[in-house]
Amino acid sequence: MKLSEIKQLLERDGIQLTKSLGQNFLHDANQLRKIIEAADLNTNDRILEIGPGLGPLTELLVEHAGEVLAIEKDARLVSVLRRGLSAPNLRLIHDDALDFLRREAHDWSFWKLVANLPYSVASPILVELAQSPQPPERMVVTLQLEVARRLTAASDDPDYGLLTLLVQMRYAPTTPIKFPRAASFPSRTWIRPLFAF
Repeated sequence: MKLSEIKQLLERDGIQLTKSLGQNFLHDANQLRKIIEAADLNTNDRILEIGPGLGPLTELLVEHAGEVLAIEKDARLVSVLRRGLSAPNLRLIHDDALDFLRREAHDWSFWKLVANLPYSVASPILVELAQSPQPPERMVVTLQLEVARRLTAASDDPDYGLLTLLVQMRYAPTTPIKFPRAASFPSRTWIRPLFAF
């Protein structure tokens, strides 16, 4: 999905982005492909996507994975997704992802989290999944740079903290891939790195 298509969809439906939800849409095809490559997908994979937005990543996930569970909090975006994207291996849920994870007991051990995580809930979602009894086998996410620094911090680093400890108990972060600001809409003043855990 191109930037022009994202803007057109938002304008057509009269959708103003909500800052409190941390909405940010990744649209750059090269960066989306990097996410798919980092996830190392095959047709047997079960994918959890949190915050699909308008679905540019979701489109690629349903092409490469066996099953995709996408959770979107914004009802307006759910409506757009339901109109524009249908696939037999896609299950779209309108819910608050963090509430869903805390409310519903799941065995995520044969799942992968692949998501352009909303800024407002990235850290608690990663902790919730990392600390679950059966966590995902892999997590491939784009994050705010400051969160990424905390996740990759060594024990003697000033960025090291509770978030670092809780996620690194189960996962070892890979070297980040930095995305240019223009890869997402609205473009942000920070660079969103891609991490695979």
